[in-house]
Amino acid sequence: MISNTNRFLHRMINNMSKAFSREIRTAGCLIIGDEVLNGKILDTNSYAFAKHCFNNLNIPLRRTIVCADDKEDIKSSLRILLDQDECDLVVTSGGIGPTHDDITYSAVAEAYNIPCTIEQDIVDRMNSIRSDYISKLSEEQKKSFYRMATIPSGTQVEKIFPDQSLWVPIVGIEGRVYILPGVPRLFNKLLNGLSPYLERRLKPVVLTRYFIKTKSKESELAPFLSELQSECDNVYGKGSVKLGSYPHMEWGINTISIIGNNNVKNAELRSVVNQILENVGGEAIEIDKEEEDELSTKLH
Repeated sequence: MISNTNRFLHRMINNMSKAFSREIRTAGCLIIGDEVLNGKILDTNSYAFAKHCFNNLNIPLRRTIVCADDKEDIKSSLRILLDQDECDLVVTSGGIGPTHDDITYSAVAEAYNIPCTIEQDIVDRMNSIRSDYISKLSEEQKKSFYRMATIPSGTQVEKIFPDQSLWVPIVGIEGRVYILPGVPRLFNKLLNGLSPYLERRLKPVVLTRYFIKTKSKESELAPFLSELQSECDNVYGKGSVKLGSYPHMEWGINTISIIGNNNVKNAELRSVVNQILENVGGEAIEIDKEEEDELSTKLH
């Protein structure tokens, strides 16, 4: 006869197996920091993650939330992304430093009802990589520094060290929430390092993009684009083709974006592009995983 303890362990292992094999179709981003909300710091990490989702992971970013350095705010924001938006992948940025207001690890741990413990392997990496710096710290300062090695703990937690030059890990929980630092250089480096660990679970949506630059004003474009968007929704399915308009006032032009998913053949999407060109004029530019700043150069 199977004991209650064994039943519990079997159920827990089964649930964990499902969590770490969860397919990734959508993403969410949680930017944590009072300094972002009060305008002292310009957030670039949400922009970097949005581009990463679109260009590298090929999955839609459903929502970005900016919240305060407050445990309840972090937990409620996380629940929105996980429960309401049902994001398969959530990346957090910020709040993992050595000061009293760096509470992301403890807040996420509370959200999952798991403890935080100091991890000796992170401490060892700190001492190895930052030995010169740490040797100059007082005992109280060292205590604060090692606070950054106190992370959520448990069978559902994974530590990923994609860059051997860094002591800071990516902390993942249930294969769904990944905690990254807020420093843009570190955020970008670790984000790029995370991708290979997600690859086998990704269910990418192949997107084809076209852009049209036109001198027509947005108010002149609006009626036609609204009608064409409705037509695309009816023909290809809602969300299969998305039309957008972005003014570049300093250049005296507008950019119309035409984005189609893998439900739409390229010839069909090209037909939509041609309809726009015939009605508003301009020039079509095909973009295939190019950086936005490269697009801006072409448009200019």
